[in-house]
Amino acid sequence: MLSAKPAILFFISLLIFSAINISRVSFSEELTQCARCHTDAIRMDELTEDAITYGDDKPVVSARQKGMGYLVEQAPFDLYEKMLVAPEFLNSPHGQIPCHMCHQGNPNSKDATVAHKGMLADPSLDSEATCGQCHNEITSKAATSLHINPEPLYKTLAARCSKEQLTSLKENVLDQQCLTCHQGSCGSCHVSRPDVAGGGLQNGHFFTKKPDFIYNCLPCHTHPTSIDFIGRKGGGDIHYRKHGMICTDCHTKEEMHASTENSGGRYHLTQRPQCVDCHSEIADRPIPEHVLHKNVACAVCHAAPYQNCNSCHVGTDQDGVVYSTSTTPFKKFLIGKNPDKDGPRYVLMREIGVQRDTFAESIGNMQNFSALPTYKRASPHTVQKRTWQSADCNHCHGNKKLFLTQDSIPFGSIVANRHVLLKDTDVPAPVQAKRSFMLSPTRPDPAIRVSAEWLKQHQGDKNIILLDTRSKTDYEKGHIPGAFHLCFCVLRTSAETTPPYMMQKAQKLAKIFGSSRLGLTPGKRVVIYDDGHSGRGITFMALRMLGHQKISFLDGNITSWNGRGYKLEKGRAPVAKVRTYPLKPVADFIVDNHDIIELMGTGTAIVVDTRNAAHYNGHMLRNDIAKTGGSIPEAISFSLQTLMGSNGELYSTKRLSWLLSNAGISASTGKTIIGTCNTNMIAAEFYMILDYLGYDNVKVHDGSWAEWAAEFE
Repeated sequence: MLSAKPAILFFISLLIFSAINISRVSFSEELTQCARCHTDAIRMDELTEDAITYGDDKPVVSARQKGMGYLVEQAPFDLYEKMLVAPEFLNSPHGQIPCHMCHQGNPNSKDATVAHKGMLADPSLDSEATCGQCHNEITSKAATSLHINPEPLYKTLAARCSKEQLTSLKENVLDQQCLTCHQGSCGSCHVSRPDVAGGGLQNGHFFTKKPDFIYNCLPCHTHPTSIDFIGRKGGGDIHYRKHGMICTDCHTKEEMHASTENSGGRYHLTQRPQCVDCHSEIADRPIPEHVLHKNVACAVCHAAPYQNCNSCHVGTDQDGVVYSTSTTPFKKFLIGKNPDKDGPRYVLMREIGVQRDTFAESIGNMQNFSALPTYKRASPHTVQKRTWQSADCNHCHGNKKLFLTQDSIPFGSIVANRHVLLKDTDVPAPVQAKRSFMLSPTRPDPAIRVSAEWLKQHQGDKNIILLDTRSKTDYEKGHIPGAFHLCFCVLRTSAETTPPYMMQKAQKLAKIFGSSRLGLTPGKRVVIYDDGHSGRGITFMALRMLGHQKISFLDGNITSWNGRGYKLEKGRAPVAKVRTYPLKPVADFIVDNHDIIELMGTGTAIVVDTRNAAHYNGHMLRNDIAKTGGSIPEAISFSLQTLMGSNGELYSTKRLSWLLSNAGISASTGKTIIGTCNTNMIAAEFYMILDYLGYDNVKVHDGSWAEWAAEFE
């Protein structure tokens, strides 16, 4: 926090610079050393070679940290650029204020260590003393808003902990770990990126009215909101995927700056957006389903499964650095009792990561842990016009697993959640009248999709080759017993080719498989698995290019094997006799840009972009493979993650068929279906799934966005 003296100096300085119309020339002659240094790109690059540190050299993040910044999109530029001030900024209103009036430190020293001693990286953490000098009407409320005020966090911990425990947490844990997400500032929205996204200036120190969607909103709200919203772990939210809406289209500045002092939380803010704000026709028109479900929140019918997290632990390592660990979030969909008296009776509930022993290393078990529930009301950002649970009445009615009851949570959580649990009698009974829905015709081949249980039973089968497609390092750390190893990376070209990561030609693939000492012959069944992002689709497609017929994939990958409690083994891969694989000509299902243009031009193809919606909309970019973001004109946005649950296992065949049909990807159209992504990897897995479902005319855009952007963008 700023002391009173710097705040007074800041105010006096502001008056002086406002009263005197200092020209750009005279001001440049009197620049502080701070401004000279931070506007000098070469100097900043030199200083950040070893990374500038503020104060001592104590590490900010523990080596044991797991969970901070996971899946957060980092800014695509170097460290020095995060600290580089645009010279033009000095002409702006904020640029007329000397750096040290906000940031303190020593403005005259040329030595980085001396200059940064006592420096405030983010002066706006005390927003009323800095920003409030000019923007008092905003900061007077924003200081107690959900984005800046940590009191809501303290309040929940005060309910679960004793006074002594809470005091200890405030002194030793919260400010070093929890407040990195639970306490923002004006600057982390309007000037720089939050620490969880790597920190640093976002636009040369210029102040922006609206926070950046990718680098301000998404990093802090990674789990659960943003990866749901952009389709990183599912289909994405229709508001973003189809209509291009971002956070600030619904969440206004009035809501973001609103004080929570006299409210019970975000659901009680009068500025909070409601569905009917945009969809007024819903309120004005007596739609039968809405009339029948008047006690049901909109999201219950219109949200797809969303992210939950059930474990977060905070400790201190041997160097005294606080760290946190958390389990991988998982998709879930649970309907519970509205904890608020106002509003619909049935709402969606989300499991939160708090556990009785979350802070065990610091304070032991929380003494009053069950004072608050471990499930809270959810605001899923996975909204769809049509969802699986609303496709048929009995997908919800009579389906007890969708409801938050005693049977759906661990015994130790029942007391804590007693006020939000539904009774068995609250679960609606099945109905006779059912809704009809269309399904894409499928002919699934059960031999292609195998379960962990099936694999366990057939491990010793001599006609099966179990193939791990991960890296050699990952394989040797732990693999399914008996698995051979072949990294999918050898099946594609390198990053240096143009376009990068293209599939090798069939003749080269035949040599790779023939010399890989797998003992592969046409009569053997290859069962492929990876860790969810190591190219099983690429391997499946490569084998199809060879003309190999007997190919299977492990549903859910190695995660499903581990989830059943089956053991792994360590060490090198087994070796079989090298065999020359006979190349069998097959119909070419690999296409390039011009094939797409030709097929799309004749109206005989559907291009399906299997990336998440942020890549499709151009907000995110694989800058290692393309200079611009976006998507192929008229391509359908359909994230691959739409087709699978949280453990990576595909949904039921019937549900897969409905999801594809609902997106317009139906085998009945007779059109060629072309999968595309960034470099062919996700598209290859999409091809594998459609192959399993019996789709006939499916192709893969080999160069994908890397090729398209290089030629046409």
